[in-house]
Amino acid sequence: MNSAFWTNTIWYLILGVLIIFEIVYIMGKVKRRGQTFAFYLTILGIALYFETIILVFLKAYTYYPKILHNLQNPFHDVIAGSLFSQFSVAATIVLVVVLNLNYYWYFLVAGIYGLIEELFLALGIYTHNWYQTWMTLVLVTLSFYISKIMYSKVRRELMPNSYYGYIYLGLFPLHNVFFTWVFMLTTYLDFSSTLLNDPISSQFFIAWVIFNLLAISSILVYFLKFKSTWKAMVIILNYMVYYIGYKLDLILIKEGWFLIVSTGAIFWMYISVVIMDRLYQQKSNS
Repeated sequence: MNSAFWTNTIWYLILGVLIIFEIVYIMGKVKRRGQTFAFYLTILGIALYFETIILVFLKAYTYYPKILHNLQNPFHDVIAGSLFSQFSVAATIVLVVVLNLNYYWYFLVAGIYGLIEELFLALGIYTHNWYQTWMTLVLVTLSFYISKIMYSKVRRELMPNSYYGYIYLGLFPLHNVFFTWVFMLTTYLDFSSTLLNDPISSQFFIAWVIFNLLAISSILVYFLKFKSTWKAMVIILNYMVYYIGYKLDLILIKEGWFLIVSTGAIFWMYISVVIMDRLYQQKSNS
C-alpha cells in the first residue's frame, strides 16, 4: 500500500467514518428522516457553495488527501479533500440543530473543528494560503445559528420562494458532486481551462453556469407544472446550451458521448428536483 495512505489518506477516511456515524445517528433520532436528509443536502449545498468560492476562486487553502493525486488534473485530489471536510461540517451542523443542543455546544463544537484543522495543518495534509483557523471558529459558530433558524422554518412550513431556495441548494451536491464531478473524474466530461486566466477557476466557473441554467429551468418546469409543449421547449433549450458549449469548446465531452452526457445531465437534474421535493414532503408515521 502506498505510504501516502498512512500519512495522508487515513486521516480523511477517519473523517469519512465519523460522517457516516453522524448521519446514521441523526436518522435514528428523528421521525421525519426524509425531510431531515433533505435538510442535510440543503446545508451541504450551502457549505459546498461557500467552499467553491473560497477554495476554487479565492485559493484560501489546499487539501492533500492523496486519493486522486495521480490523475491528469491533480486538483481533483483537492476536491476530494474538500468533500470530506464539507460533508463532515454539514453533518455536524444538522446533528447539533436537529438535537436542539444548547448554545454553548455551538462554541464547543466549533472549537473541536478548530483543533481538527490545526491537527491537519500539523500533519501537513492541509495548508492555509491566506485563510486562518480563527475564521473556521467564527464561520462554524455562525452556521449553527443560521441553520437553527432554517430548520425551524422547515419544521413549520416553508413559503414557496424559500422552499425553492432550499431545493436549489440541495441540488448543488446532488448534481455537481454525484454527476458533474464523477463524469469529470472519468474524463468523459470537462470544461475549458482557458475562458478565465486561472485554469481551475475557468473550469469550475463554466460548470457553475451550466449548473444554474439546468437547476433553475428544472425547478421552474417541475413546480410551475408546465404543459408538455413548454417542457419539451425547455429540454430542447438545455440541449442547445450543451451543444453550443460543446461546439465552442467550453464544454469538453469525449467523442461519441455527447448525447449520453448531455441527456444524463439534463434528466439527472430534473430527477434531483423530484428527489428533493419528495424528501422534504415526507412526513413521519406518527
